[in-house]
Amino acid sequence: MWRLSLSNALAHRSRLALTWLAVALGVAFVAGSLVLTDTSTRLLDEQFRTTAAGVDLTVRGAAAFDAAMGVEVARDPLPADLAERVAGTAGVDRVRPVASGPGQLQVRGTAVEPAGPTILGTWAEAPFTAYTLRAGHAPHGEEVVLDAATAADHGIAVGDTVTVSATASRPLRVVGLTGIGDGDGLTNSTVVLVDLPTAQTLLDLGSGVTAVDVIAADGVAVPDLRADLAAALGAQYAVTGGQDAAAASADAAKESINYLRIVLLALAAAGLVVGAFLIANTFGIVLTHRARELALLRAAGATGRQVLGLVLGEALLVGLTGAAGGTAVGVGAAYALRGFASSAGLALPDGPLTVTVRTLVVGLVAGTLITLLAALGPARRAARTAPVEAMRVSDPAPAGPRRGRLITGWILLGLGVVQLGTAALLRQIVGVGLGAVLLLAALVVLGPVLAPRLAQAVGRPLTGLGVPGQLARESIVRNPRRTAATAMALALGLALISFVAVLGSSVKAIGASSTEAITADLLVQSSRDEMLGGLSPEVAARVAALPEVAATSSVRFGHWLDGDMTSALTAVDPATLPQVADVQMTGGALAALDGGGVVLAADVAAERGLTVGDTLAMTFSRDGEQRLRVVGLMADDSARALSTSYVLSLGTYAQHFSENVDATVYVALADGVGPAAARTALRAAVADFPNAEVLDQAEAAAGRAAAVGQVLGLITVLLGFAVLIALLGITNTLALSIVERTREIGLLRAVGMTRAQLSWMVRAEAVLIAAVAVVTGVALGLGLAAATLAGLSADNALVIEVPVGQLLAVVATAVLAGLVAGLLPARRAARLDVLTAIATQ
Repeated sequence: MWRLSLSNALAHRSRLALTWLAVALGVAFVAGSLVLTDTSTRLLDEQFRTTAAGVDLTVRGAAAFDAAMGVEVARDPLPADLAERVAGTAGVDRVRPVASGPGQLQVRGTAVEPAGPTILGTWAEAPFTAYTLRAGHAPHGEEVVLDAATAADHGIAVGDTVTVSATASRPLRVVGLTGIGDGDGLTNSTVVLVDLPTAQTLLDLGSGVTAVDVIAADGVAVPDLRADLAAALGAQYAVTGGQDAAAASADAAKESINYLRIVLLALAAAGLVVGAFLIANTFGIVLTHRARELALLRAAGATGRQVLGLVLGEALLVGLTGAAGGTAVGVGAAYALRGFASSAGLALPDGPLTVTVRTLVVGLVAGTLITLLAALGPARRAARTAPVEAMRVSDPAPAGPRRGRLITGWILLGLGVVQLGTAALLRQIVGVGLGAVLLLAALVVLGPVLAPRLAQAVGRPLTGLGVPGQLARESIVRNPRRTAATAMALALGLALISFVAVLGSSVKAIGASSTEAITADLLVQSSRDEMLGGLSPEVAARVAALPEVAATSSVRFGHWLDGDMTSALTAVDPATLPQVADVQMTGGALAALDGGGVVLAADVAAERGLTVGDTLAMTFSRDGEQRLRVVGLMADDSARALSTSYVLSLGTYAQHFSENVDATVYVALADGVGPAAARTALRAAVADFPNAEVLDQAEAAAGRAAAVGQVLGLITVLLGFAVLIALLGITNTLALSIVERTREIGLLRAVGMTRAQLSWMVRAEAVLIAAVAVVTGVALGLGLAAATLAGLSADNALVIEVPVGQLLAVVATAVLAGLVAGLLPARRAARLDVLTAIATQ
């Protein structure tokens, strides 16, 4: 039977070609996603290991957790004498005090903003570091060494003057260029190296340092020295292996890559599911066309199990070779995925690709398994072919849906609708997900029932084409199972695109409405994420001193552990915030924050069962779990304007956080001062802080919307691959149906149908399938988006914004793509010889 499977697969290779291509595309997406994320992970590990080369141990301030939202948390500075204490410990050979942190670089008045961080640190010689001078000399005083890659990218030469800022800002002369290991720099990062006193000044550390690197004496076991140092220094300091500290830094940087891997694999799974519809449809049509051949095998003595094995053997060959081809293509696809991710603002390291055995195995197994599962249904039906079928003159009529299928489908549909509605009302996003799964399952089961009715309704305009249009409608309705499978594949892709479009527009609308509580005329914010380099407190001080400014209020963000989850909080000045924002309280008072404690958003307080006077356990990286008293409840709109549901005072923030940077400074202008004049004054005041942007509310909202749009645009583009696979399904289904209907087409031509009319009939079928998919997919996407937004409204306002123009573009593109998908089958049908077609049995 295996030999027969191979010969059959080769004999029908033209009919299985698009199926093979669908498998290859789906697997290429999976393999490309794994190659991209594995490569990024490896490069980050190598990068951090390289920078820590030669260091045995690192001493830092203790922290309850190491990272939040993909960035390491700031730790308390170490006292100036700690390096001497460490050096005096038995077993220590050498130590190096380190001052490092996020910074910014400005060249000729223009900020240098890499995709990743700008690393401000202290210069050191080997063996404490892998940095090596490529030109010039080590920095001293008002001098700086930059990585050679940044210097080349921005035309910086030794002898130029640049501005370096962190908490303070200084003009420094470039005296050297450095490489890291074998490279000219760190991927997506800028490296700024100065001597220790300059770094301490820029980072406002005084005489303190951020870490002490340690090299053990010869013959001393590093684990023993680590234990001795930990015992000698006490619990307020963390002593870790040099490579362990590097691994922790790499883990923090890889957090965003892990999220990207989940998103990419979810999209790849969607592509494979869409491909499964195509595979099932192809094998169903091919096996129906081969019904007599299979019946003859049964009549010749083949058992049903042998026929099942024969068909699954063909599916195995298609799946295995398609998966192999897709895995090979996926390696190259990783480059394209990296480009897409970079265009969406995601910083991924650049370097040679990593292809692991796991990636090869996953690609082969995923493609093969999906093909076998999709072909199982048609194979089982083929195995039940009776020998008497060999004596039929014509093919059997397509079977209608069975009663059990109908009952199951309607039950699933009812459960799905009830679950979605209940979860939306109760604002439970997990329940919305369960309802979506039930609804999708119901549509798949009920597809053969709903598709013909939809085709009849949607296809009414085709009557304008005359007989070809009417025949196209009848052909689509004639085989409901085939129509449903083909349309559902495209509908799933369109549903996901519609879902993303509505979700994106609604998120942008929520973001725009949430700023209504902010009454500030202008704001100064970090042009980068504040965790990659926020605003120096000096910025707020300079802005407040301007005569054009009536009031300012600074806002900071931080992260805390809420059980096992990382949550964000906002720190404000209760005295100045009311001058730049309309803050509505539903309980307690904002001013009560001056005495410590926390203000909660009203909906979060209700969800947690907390009222004014209760306490909330919050775990901070600096001092572990602390119980803060709830001193007020803030209206949800006001809390959303401040970006989080948890609000502290700046004083309380300073007690629990080591960070000393602002995210935003809200500015209220003095009477009679115009925005244009104020902008000029503000920009001049903060000119030496390259990441300080002066914006109005509309510009800030547009920037946030653009960031959301970039990410959602990336997802939409990637979902386009699933739609492409579905369109291949339309082409494949129609092409195979042309073979199946050869005699019918010959008869139509014999009674007077022209080639042009026949071509239009086939293209009309393709458009009708696409139209059914559009109606189903867009309706499903809108419903799921509305339910999802309702489920998320526990933390956000319920705003549903339908991008009508964008959805109309999706509809038009899908219908046009359906027309294109029908071109090849239509051309093939029109070229059939009439007499040969009539003679076909």
